[in-house]
Amino acid sequence: MIDRRSTSRHPSDAPTSWQRLAALSGLAFTVFLILAWFLNGAETPHYLASDHDWKTWANTTEMKGRFAAFFALLAGLAFLPFAATIRALLESAEGEDNGRARLAQIAYAGGLIGITSFAIATVSFSGASAEGADANPEVSRAIATGTVGPFLVAPMGFAAFLGAGGLLALRTGVLPPWTAVVASVGAVSFVVTFLTTLDGTADGSIFGYGFFPGIVALITWSIATSIAAYRSLRRPTDTSVAVGADA
Repeated sequence: MIDRRSTSRHPSDAPTSWQRLAALSGLAFTVFLILAWFLNGAETPHYLASDHDWKTWANTTEMKGRFAAFFALLAGLAFLPFAATIRALLESAEGEDNGRARLAQIAYAGGLIGITSFAIATVSFSGASAEGADANPEVSRAIATGTVGPFLVAPMGFAAFLGAGGLLALRTGVLPPWTAVVASVGAVSFVVTFLTTLDGTADGSIFGYGFFPGIVALITWSIATSIAAYRSLRRPTDTSVAVGADA
């Protein structure tokens, strides 16, 4: 006779509704990130453009900027439980390899840096057009220029998130191999944006376009890992039920 105490899983060990919800928060993160990205996609006038051009830009993008900031904050909020879930998923598949543990920590830290910088940049950028037609063109110009910093720090964090996460997923087999390819492409694309600093200008730099494929890769990888994490949380429950039935 099988001893239930040694083979069945305690109810407290089974995934909770909160854990499943946290796994699926990656899907919410991608939706909010897409909305924030496209609403914040309006190009600013050239730095040396006339005050009239800057006032016109502020007037036409005022509401878009506000909604972009709102969705960026929601994306950041949804990313927190998602990042914690992904870290747990990667660590649970790594065994006792300390090198893999470091990769999981790098991915987690990089994700937090990336989403924090993106949220700061988007919220700050919305301030450049917050006053609409009454905006001071000098203030709008200064704020828009000042957001270059956090907008470039975000790719740094996301490159670490995708690079380390993709490599670890490939080594452990916790995710399909194609997700590692997507993560690698995204990491390289985000690194390309670093060259914007060497280009000498943040206004229309060709290297800034590396952000777009990076975001696409980030969204794709987040959806895949979110679904994988949710599925992995269902397995322990199924196993415990089967063991209990055999007993």
